[in-house]
Amino acid sequence: MSDRRIEPARDAKGGVTVEAALVMPVFLMVFILLIAVIRLAMTQMALQDAAAQIARLTAAHIHPVQLAVRSAAGHPAAEADGAGAGDRTGQSGNPFGPSGDRSPQPGFPELAAELAGHLPEPAGPLLEAALRGDWEEAADIASAPIGEAVFGPLIRELAAESALDPGRIRITRLRLPDLSGGGEAYFRIRLTYDVPLGLPFTRSHVTLSADAEERAWIADPVPARIHPEGEDGPGGIVILSIEPSPLRPGRKARLTALGAPNAKLNLTVWYKSGKSQAKHLGEKMTDEHGLVTWEWHVSGNTTPGTWELEVTSEDGARAHRYFVVRKAGGEES
Repeated sequence: MSDRRIEPARDAKGGVTVEAALVMPVFLMVFILLIAVIRLAMTQMALQDAAAQIARLTAAHIHPVQLAVRSAAGHPAAEADGAGAGDRTGQSGNPFGPSGDRSPQPGFPELAAELAGHLPEPAGPLLEAALRGDWEEAADIASAPIGEAVFGPLIRELAAESALDPGRIRITRLRLPDLSGGGEAYFRIRLTYDVPLGLPFTRSHVTLSADAEERAWIADPVPARIHPEGEDGPGGIVILSIEPSPLRPGRKARLTALGAPNAKLNLTVWYKSGKSQAKHLGEKMTDEHGLVTWEWHVSGNTTPGTWELEVTSEDGARAHRYFVVRKAGGEES
């Protein structure tokens, strides 16, 4: 049998080169697209972190701004920390007085300049804007002068610490809390950022956005009462002690409460299974000093955990207490 030489066909020359020329651009495009996706993810995280930091810093430094604005508007300094704010600011919640006048008052620029120099950013610029009357708590003021004047320097500072370009960051939403304490107490901000894709044959970009909100530290419009109705105070109930702590299944429990003298009080205990049916719970009379004591047996089948009891009176006063039930072998907290 004679040997036969097999020669490649004339059209097969350069086949590998053609395949490489076809596959390589596709591979490069996929690689570049993967890089773009990673860049977008990193930029989104940096933008969200910047928005969250701005919200936290602003919310944490609102309280001194509120106090200064109320004092400058003629409110007593002692009252500026909460009491009667609703009456002092009028029905509209305007911290600048019942007349609703947001024009600068005499001496405000000097006061703002003096205080702003001692407050951390952005509290200083916020105070100046508030005293100038630029505070608009009820509207989206992203395009207002306060947006760039107050938050522009802070945004550039935060952007310098990350991979963000400060020139591409825009504030598209900005809502300030109500300094009177009667309205919204939240600071909200939305930042947008234009990211060029960097893909071949295109100059398109992707716009990323990040929202953040934080509850501002401002005083309540009405101070909390020291002795709320139905709790301790005149005609109220005080749970003095519950022993032992924690309670043990199969042992005795003892509760001492204080109420009105010679009044009828009722003790109710709830476990996992529901309302306790133990003896010696229920109604008892207080003595001439208002003291009353219940002593009952905690069932050996009581489930360990944190449970609740309540002491009530005929006039509607009540007091709650949570207590812990733990087996004898457990460690006390």
